[in-house]
Amino acid sequence: MIYDKLSNIRRYKGLHPNLDIALDYIDGHLADMPRHVDLKGDAVYGNVFTYDTVPDEESFFEAHARFADIQIMRDGAERVAVSHISALETDSAQPEKDFWALHGPEEVSIVLAPGSFLIVLPGDAHKLKMQLGAPAAVTKSVFKVNME
Repeated sequence: MIYDKLSNIRRYKGLHPNLDIALDYIDGHLADMPRHVDLKGDAVYGNVFTYDTVPDEESFFEAHARFADIQIMRDGAERVAVSHISALETDSAQPEKDFWALHGPEEVSIVLAPGSFLIVLPGDAHKLKMQLGAPAAVTKSVFKVNME
């Protein structure tokens, strides 16, 4: 897990070539990002999502084995929890889609707000969309990066 200010995103270049592709795009083109952008086919792409945050109990942990997620809040704020998958129990698994749904204790909790970003790496389970006090609309960019 990497959590930092968006102004520092270039510090994380060099960890993986596919991650560098996403970071270069974010650093230069985030402001005019379309709803979907393919940066390297199925290996690196991004989407813009708008939704309402929910109470904690309506969210769940998800994890991936091959993909990292880069979460960038554009408008609004949400609480995000991160735990290593070894601390959680699996509810369902779809390995062909690189998706696991899990439940269990939160190890780290952050507030994702404009100006910050979160990178969850393979093995980092993340619980998203949690409200801060009351439900609120948020817009964020999410990049999927194959780390194999």
